[in-house]
Amino acid sequence: MAVTVTQNDDTTTIDWKASTDDKQGYVAQAISLGRLEAALTALGLSTYTDIAALDEFERAEILRGTAALVTDLTRRVRHLTVASRESGMTWGTLASHLTGDANQRSTARSTYEAGIRQLGTTPIKMTTYTWSADVAQPDGGDATITAAMTGTVTAVSKDAARRDVELRLTKKGWQLVGDLSLTPLPTEPTDA
Repeated sequence: MAVTVTQNDDTTTIDWKASTDDKQGYVAQAISLGRLEAALTALGLSTYTDIAALDEFERAEILRGTAALVTDLTRRVRHLTVASRESGMTWGTLASHLTGDANQRSTARSTYEAGIRQLGTTPIKMTTYTWSADVAQPDGGDATITAAMTGTVTAVSKDAARRDVELRLTKKGWQLVGDLSLTPLPTEPTDA
């Protein structure tokens, strides 16, 4: 990472080079405008009672600075999500990084879409595929359970769709038996 934080027993130092690590000045601005200080102060207030005990003007200053930094960081999270997805990261992996829960794919998708809107770009073409596969899973004894499974997956490419389906199956304890069939769904016409 470009910015490094060094912690000693009673001091912490933040180091970065403005010319290479902070070309747009966001880190410098977060420090000079007191946003970083406000956010760290907010994190350090351990209970609601601590927050409520603050003078109303100090509380407003901490709120204003923290909210501004959160807005900047939210924008960056959205941009990171777009870059990660467009480089082939699956929705489940993105959801895991964003929320800690790979099943929160809708959160990953909405974060991605918000990033696309903020960047003012058209998202890369996504294709929805139907998939089918014969799968097997040990039943806990000497036998094996076999099944035919089907579903849909939306991905940037057929390879990314294949990886996403294989990951989903593996996480549920299933193994592919034979080939995974992927068929693109026809796109629906849009009204102009």
